[in-house]
Amino acid sequence: RRSRRRARRGAAVQMRAADEGNCIKLAVYGKGGIGKSTTSCNISIALARRGKKVLQIGCDPKHDSTFTLTGFLIPTIIDTLQEKDYHYENVWPEDVIYKGYGGVDCVEAGGPPPGAGC
Repeated sequence: RRSRRRARRGAAVQMRAADEGNCIKLAVYGKGGIGKSTTSCNISIALARRGKKVLQIGCDPKHDSTFTLTGFLIPTIIDTLQEKDYHYENVWPEDVIYKGYGGVDCVEAGGPPPGAGC
């Protein structure tokens, strides 16, 4: 019984990785409150400390992962587009990418209201 609980707890955060040449794309997903943001931040920092160039893309209405890495609420891509009157040609990487802890680059996509699902 105890080992089943551990197995379930350990499987709560699911990850999928795709290695395309020199680029690894890692997605962390699962139900709310299971540690997705914490896990993704720790993986991003670990990879950055190994000399990898890391881009953390947050997709959360609370900005959990990007807030953890930067220490402040960064504007979402939609916020930035709205500020530029939706002229995407006037949006530059430095408008949406913020430097976080350990040199991790952060972008916030935002997300639906809590509980609504993606």
